[in-house]
Amino acid sequence: MALKLSRSAFKRLCLLPLVLAFLIIFLYKSISNIYQGVEYTGNITTVQTAFDLFKREPLEVCHNIDLLNVGDPQGIELNSYPQLICTDPGFQIEENNCLFYVIKTLKSDWTLEETAEKMGCQVYSLLLARPDSPEEEFTPARNQSRHIHIFRLDENENVGKFVQHQHKNMSQHNATAIDYMMIRLGSGQSEWQILADLTERNQLDRIKHLSVGVNLCPDRSSFTESHFQYVMDVDRQLSDRWDLKLFDLSNDEDTFVYNPVVKAKTYCASQFAWINQRFRRIDDPQYQLPGNDSQHTEPVTSPDPLLSTNQ
Repeated sequence: MALKLSRSAFKRLCLLPLVLAFLIIFLYKSISNIYQGVEYTGNITTVQTAFDLFKREPLEVCHNIDLLNVGDPQGIELNSYPQLICTDPGFQIEENNCLFYVIKTLKSDWTLEETAEKMGCQVYSLLLARPDSPEEEFTPARNQSRHIHIFRLDENENVGKFVQHQHKNMSQHNATAIDYMMIRLGSGQSEWQILADLTERNQLDRIKHLSVGVNLCPDRSSFTESHFQYVMDVDRQLSDRWDLKLFDLSNDEDTFVYNPVVKAKTYCASQFAWINQRFRRIDDPQYQLPGNDSQHTEPVTSPDPLLSTNQ
């Protein structure tokens, strides 16, 4: 017996795709215009320059770029970002004689730590907690091993001081260089404070590979001229004072959003990857004489007002 629909039911059935299409368009418009209500009254040039960080081209400072992996041809990707390393002379990561730092607020993904552990590296996983975060939220989701060392730090704790202290403890094992450091916070603010902390404690000279998840997506809490000026100050010191060169930049396609400053869509989140030119071997064709050490003793002078108010 054939199924027969009443005329009213048939009309409702025909209208259903139109209703769904309307809802999809409405949701898309709502998400894409989420920042259009944000008003900015400060120096537009300053903020525009900060957003231009996502437009710059990585430098051709590495002949051989590879995915960080152990027997996995797909390599390591965290939140859609590939974790890349330079394998030019001086930058190689030597198995069973290497040191990693993973600085993050999310503890659910231990892929990077476990990859470094398979390489025989010592790994320091620093979990940064916000003042309002419950204690149990930062209880490690895995057992610590003889390779992975997990620490819970308060949001305002000086990471540079912590790394410096660990360096003194590890110096007896000749673990002076940090082969890989990843900073992935997702807040869009504190990663720059961590870089400033490392600068203040003169720890950036020890890092071969620096991978940072940068987030400057505009919202009412962080859309201030002073914050973006602070970002640019720290970014400038990475290159000018510490000889860190940007060799890879991966923009997050999901963060191509409306920017209330430029009145157009721009990227606001990305993975920045730097290498420290001071580790390049002298027999490498791309070798460059390192700068004068006296150039990188000056700390960041522009305090981040967003962070200082939380201290």
